[in-house]
Amino acid sequence: HAPMRRRRSKIVLPSPKICLSHSVVAVLAFYGGVLTGGRVTLSNGNNGSNAIERIIGGAATSTSASIVDINSRNDVTADTREPASNTKNIIWPDSMQSVFVGAARVPRDDFMDIFDVGVPLDESTSRNNEVLLLYGPESVPSSVGSSSVPIPNIQSVSDATERCDVVKQILVQTNQRRECLALVGQWESYHVHKWLRLGGSGAFDKNGSFQNVARSHTANKGTKQSFPRHAQTVIMAARYGEYMNGILDEVYAELKPVAAEVAERGAYNNTVIVMVCNKGQSILLGNFVCAAKSRGLDTSKILLFASDLHTQQLATSLGLTTYYHEKLFAEMPEAAAKQYGDSEFKAMMIAKIYVVHIVNLLGHNVLFQDADIVWYKDPLPYFETKVSPSFDMYFQDDGQHSRQYAPYSPNTGFYYVRQNKRTQFLLSQLVRMGDVVMNTGSHQAAMTALIAEHSSWRGLKVKTISREEPYFPTGYHFHHKPSFMDEMLAGKQTPYIFHMCWTDNTDQKIKQLQQLGEWYWSEEPGCDNPGSAGDCCLSEALFRCHFKGKPSKRQ
Repeated sequence: HAPMRRRRSKIVLPSPKICLSHSVVAVLAFYGGVLTGGRVTLSNGNNGSNAIERIIGGAATSTSASIVDINSRNDVTADTREPASNTKNIIWPDSMQSVFVGAARVPRDDFMDIFDVGVPLDESTSRNNEVLLLYGPESVPSSVGSSSVPIPNIQSVSDATERCDVVKQILVQTNQRRECLALVGQWESYHVHKWLRLGGSGAFDKNGSFQNVARSHTANKGTKQSFPRHAQTVIMAARYGEYMNGILDEVYAELKPVAAEVAERGAYNNTVIVMVCNKGQSILLGNFVCAAKSRGLDTSKILLFASDLHTQQLATSLGLTTYYHEKLFAEMPEAAAKQYGDSEFKAMMIAKIYVVHIVNLLGHNVLFQDADIVWYKDPLPYFETKVSPSFDMYFQDDGQHSRQYAPYSPNTGFYYVRQNKRTQFLLSQLVRMGDVVMNTGSHQAAMTALIAEHSSWRGLKVKTISREEPYFPTGYHFHHKPSFMDEMLAGKQTPYIFHMCWTDNTDQKIKQLQQLGEWYWSEEPGCDNPGSAGDCCLSEALFRCHFKGKPSKRQ
């Protein structure tokens, strides 16, 4: 028989009415001559006549953290719009005109106001204040087609996207001087494929060959890949099995009327504020409640999951609705974590995943918060009335905008979950990732990966409240934003809460809260290991200075 000839697969190209946007002030370099500012002769896309010459200068930037597919029109009907009357702006040669035929620039802030994907947006600067739009064959607006410059500036985002049925948005890191972004006409991918020059040893080598690498693999730090050990997976799979096959049903039945009663209290009658605490952090819980009472704030919508009987007794004496289930918390420690990521810390991260999953399954919206928080105002009205109901989840900005937590930087110690099928599915995935929690030391990395994937895969809408907003400051502000802290302590900023994260352990949290004048728990005998609130709430906050050069209520 004659040898079979391999048949080339047909390339599936993007829709002609798709626009691709890049949230960065840069012009993409599609080939070497353009990258260096060389002269390129281009056709108008028809028969090669009326060729035009463009000189295009630009710098490529890259490392996409997210690709988002945004339908700009919900109901796509017959297109009655006239095509662009003048296409002399077409700057791509014939070989690319099934992919892109034109480009425009629009104001970055205006664009992100309309196409808000929920990431904590960096401030625009003089070198990053425009978005680059690339147009498919039938999406070029008239203002681009008639422009005499290759990449015109269009001040109206609506005008720039008038012929786009879909906008695909890519977020790229700025100031990556030796990175390039390649856009390939192909069956589309919603992930970014990263390539890095590596030498024979696997380390970065500027003269090496390109290798496909993980997003965490960088030129200066190499790869920090860490995978759960098999033993961790076996242990956490067994624990998950116990949770799903018996424990969850018991807890669901017991907790259903309790959660419903809490949800119906006050306004917003389908929302529950959820907390979980053990004996080691119970003093922080006491301070939270005492601080709230000192400001006359209502804590009746809090459902406190106690992981031990000591904490159950204390929380009940503080007036909180409390739930304890021995089997659910059988593996949880009583001691406080000595440092971030130790065994006690990781175990309590699993507990935090369980309690949010359970209350979400019961059909309620959840505002989850850690115990190392003080309220200045009731935070519920913000999530129930001040923000867009179109988002499924709202997170406090952790502040650490590193690649590990891109693109959302979610703080998993304070977040709001709207009850729906999307969040229920997300949380059902999170409870299965116990081995990842054990491996990374927290559920923050697992949550980060899941919300990024589910936002693309399932249309989950996530919003992180930027660290630049004054509403929900954290330990990031304590350590890195002294001017904001000074204004807050002087009463010029009035946030809803303060979250004392970014600390090593409970003792450090206590000292920093004391330094801020936010410690309302007595140091009298019996209050250091309380089984009951008794007289441990202070009428005035205890102030004590511990850290020179850090924010303080008294300078």
